[in-house]
Amino acid sequence: KQWYQRRVAITAGEEVVDKVCADGTTKCKGPTFSYSAGISDYAFGCGECESGAAGCIDCAGASCNKVEELGKEYECTNYEWNADDTKFVANEAMTKCKSLKSTEQNLCNKPGAEAKVEADFTKLNVGCGPCEDPAQKTAEKCAETNSAVSMTALLLPLIAAIYALF
Repeated sequence: KQWYQRRVAITAGEEVVDKVCADGTTKCKGPTFSYSAGISDYAFGCGECESGAAGCIDCAGASCNKVEELGKEYECTNYEWNADDTKFVANEAMTKCKSLKSTEQNLCNKPGAEAKVEADFTKLNVGCGPCEDPAQKTAEKCAETNSAVSMTALLLPLIAAIYALF
């Protein structure tokens, strides 16, 4: 069985191509994606990532590492534990998040209704992306929202307060 690597090192002037890897090669490597930094600049290739290589991810199977494009940037609310009030509170500054065109869901994670102590909620990517722990989501300790809904939840009370002033 031959393993295929999708993409040869992407540098100026090179095309994206499929390449047959050497016999015995069972993994391919390529750039990672993060909600904060986007797509890393690690080159695609045959074989595993070098030990400790930042921005590299391994995969197995024919054409397993697909070319991804960045989607639209969006914003999420970042929640912090407030020890004095013993609850999670939203920061005023929104977090800028990256997305992929192929999966542009624009999800945010936040403390769920049952997150009563700091240890209940594992914050991921400063509020960007889905809940990390499925058990926390099931237990309603982490909740996922669409970024548009997240912003609406902050803006509606603000609009109501301004309206009440007049």
